[in-house]
Amino acid sequence: MKNFLLFAFVLMSVTAFSQKKTSKNTYSSYENILKNISPNDKADSWTLFYNIYARDKVVKSVGNADYLPQFKGFTLDPHEEGFYYIAYSKNGIVSYVTDLAGLKNFIGSVDNADEAAISAIASGYLIDFEFKDYAANFQDKGKLYIVEAGKVTSEKCPFSKSHYEISVNKVTGEISDVKDLGQYFEIYGKDCKNNPHHSEIDRQMEEAKLKAEEQKKIQKQMSDKMEKRIRKIQNKRR
Repeated sequence: MKNFLLFAFVLMSVTAFSQKKTSKNTYSSYENILKNISPNDKADSWTLFYNIYARDKVVKSVGNADYLPQFKGFTLDPHEEGFYYIAYSKNGIVSYVTDLAGLKNFIGSVDNADEAAISAIASGYLIDFEFKDYAANFQDKGKLYIVEAGKVTSEKCPFSKSHYEISVNKVTGEISDVKDLGQYFEIYGKDCKNNPHHSEIDRQMEEAKLKAEEQKKIQKQMSDKMEKRIRKIQNKRR
């Protein structure tokens, strides 16, 4: 993202503002989403770890089991420095969850809105806490959850994100009825030649250049007039 320095624009969606905020709930954090998971196929014990800089932190533990540290895992945040993994034991066998597909299988049916968020993330969407009003909300609609999530729709020139309304089936965890609510973020890098704002900057710079040239012309005319007057005065005194 270092190249994307010049322009950042948050695009407001009419749809987002037209919805009643009172009917929505907002996700709080990625860690809290993971803390609220409940495996469908009950394990004898399981532990959720967060690993950063080769150190494990226990986020949640249900029962006790021996485990081996893992060197890879899953993330809910694309910019996360560390990773999560789950060690679980069933019938004396220890297994590990190290990717989003495995996490979705581990959860099974969607028991709460946090698991609905994981279903959305596993399908390529993101819960965007930087723009909570657009892409970090949910509603309970009986047989399904409605999740408002974001998605990267362009990775360069511009880097942009749009938000979607997603229906998540509580029984299967599958996604349906995806509604595009429009773009809410875009950013152009300094090397993006298609930046529509470049033309405006070029116009302003050209106007400033013309004004400067006009000012020089006026100044020269004034100097010439002043010089003529001085010469007339000098000639009269001779």
